[in-house]
Amino acid sequence: MTKKYPYYISILFIVALVQELGLSHLTFYHVSPDIVTIFLAFISVTIGQKAGTSFGFFAGLLTGILSGNMGLNMLARTVEGFIAGFFNIPEDSHATTKQKSKRLYGAIVTAGFCANAVLVTGYNPLALSPAYRIFVLGFLESLITLILAFIITRLFLKKSLAG
Repeated sequence: MTKKYPYYISILFIVALVQELGLSHLTFYHVSPDIVTIFLAFISVTIGQKAGTSFGFFAGLLTGILSGNMGLNMLARTVEGFIAGFFNIPEDSHATTKQKSKRLYGAIVTAGFCANAVLVTGYNPLALSPAYRIFVLGFLESLITLILAFIITRLFLKKSLAG
C-alpha cells in the first residue's frame, strides 16, 4: 500500500486547493461541503488510523496555509483523520462494497462533526453561540458533506471500495 502514498499526497494537494479556493466559498447557512473530510475519511478507512492521522496533519497544514488559520486547522484535521481511523476496514477483510461504503459514510459524518467541534472552540467569526455552531451548523455541514460524499463515491470511489 505504500506504493500509493505519492499518489495520495498529490491528490491531497489538489483536494486542499479545491476546498480552500472553491468549495469553501459555496456556503449554505454559513457552512460549506468539505471535500478534505471525504479524502481523510477515505484514507483512514482504507489504509488505517496512523495514515489518516498523518494525512490529517498535512491536510491541516495545507488548508491552514491557504486559509490563514494554520494552527487550528492542523489540530482539527489531525483529529479528523484520527477519528475516521476508528472506521478502518482491514485490507484482508471480506467486507462487501456496501459495508465499506457505510463505514466510509460513518467516518465522514463522525470525523467531520468532531473536526467542526474543534474549529468552533477557537474560531467563531459570526459570534454565534458554541452550542448552535457545534450542533446545528455541525450537523448541517456533516449532512452537506455526506451528500457530496455519496456523489463522489458513486462517480469515483466505487472501484476503490470494491477492491
